[in-house]
Amino acid sequence: MTETLFVNGCSWTYGGGLDKPGSIAHIDNLHNNIVWSAHVKKLMNFDTCVNLAEGCGSNQRICRTTFDWVNQQDEEILKNTTVIIQWSHEDRYEYYVPTEEEKSDFQKRYQVTPALEKDINPKIKNANYSLFKNLDRWAKVNPHGVVSYIEDTHSSLVQENAIDRYRTYTDQEGMYSWLFQMGFLYDFLSRKGITCYFWYFNQYVKAMPQEIQDYIYNNFPMLEDDDNRCHHWQYDRIGGDPFDSHPNDMGHLQLANYIIDAIAKKKTILRRP
Repeated sequence: MTETLFVNGCSWTYGGGLDKPGSIAHIDNLHNNIVWSAHVKKLMNFDTCVNLAEGCGSNQRICRTTFDWVNQQDEEILKNTTVIIQWSHEDRYEYYVPTEEEKSDFQKRYQVTPALEKDINPKIKNANYSLFKNLDRWAKVNPHGVVSYIEDTHSSLVQENAIDRYRTYTDQEGMYSWLFQMGFLYDFLSRKGITCYFWYFNQYVKAMPQEIQDYIYNNFPMLEDDDNRCHHWQYDRIGGDPFDSHPNDMGHLQLANYIIDAIAKKKTILRRP
């Protein structure tokens, strides 16, 4: 029976920066063979690895794409699947950009009349959705702007919508959104009988109230404990940019070894209720 490793996350799992000049991935086009998940696959003897991570991906995207992938698989495949989720920054999000047809349907369903249109945000009312035709309809957004592989990413419309989002954003909102996302995905995978592990390479958890930290480590299959926090892991970084904390080729191997050691200690098996 085929043993499958499924991973999801942001640039840390996708391999952000590995395409920079001087890296093995850039020289030999081995990007997918040197990220940490490829090492885990090889060292833990998985038959195949599915990596759905994307740079700047939000936790919302991680949940959505993991949910969709699992629901598309046969039960026999899921019985032999292990999921490792690398959670992203909690202040990222994504939004769906509707087609012209979907936009028209929305207006009909909610009866957007001329009298009501004056109360609609003009940036939404006048949106040129044709910019996104035939392209990925999920836009990725973070506090630095919109990072998405869609046409005219840096248009004033898209940028202003992102700015509007963060005018009212708070750390508390991000914290609870992440908790709800972890809870949803953990429950979903549990009900599918899938073995899963979570990790989070960010010191944000340390700033959370102690009761929230305790809840996370006591209720979710985190690949860390009091003696081995992820943000203490030592790894080689991409050179040439002092602000780039992404792991380089060797750094991905080092992260893989941390993850494998943590799994050996954790051995969290989720069973069907």
